Amino acid sequence: MTLGDKLKKARINKNFTQEYLAEVLNVSQKTYSNFENDKSKPDFQQVEHIAKALEVSVLDFLSGDSLSFNYDNTHGGNNGFIYQNQLPEKLVEQYEERIKELKEQVEFWKSQSQGRTS
Repeated sequence: MTLGDKLKKARINKNFTQEYLAEVLNVSQKTYSNFENDKSKPDFQQVEHIAKALEVSVLDFLSGDSLSFNYDNTHGGNNGFIYQNQLPEKLVEQYEERIKELKEQVEFWKSQSQGRTS
């Protein structure tokens, strides 16, 4: 399943329009349509925004493996997705690096905040 296929399937599952997601990303509807049709690829930040809007994990979109919706899952958990295969090691490394960067940013802002309240 391509990234575009996953984007479309997740969007339809939430009953969102392409226009709505384009607005969320601050891009044109045509640009978003190109993402779903695999004519262009969103950057990582755009994938993060799409995942947040659709209430799914970024990993659901970035994995090269297929995924399927579990319509019986009404209690959250895995956001209605079933993982069918393991993620590629390189993808996991990239995601871990992004988490590390975000943690560093949080620590920086915490230290800035503590400096002001002292």
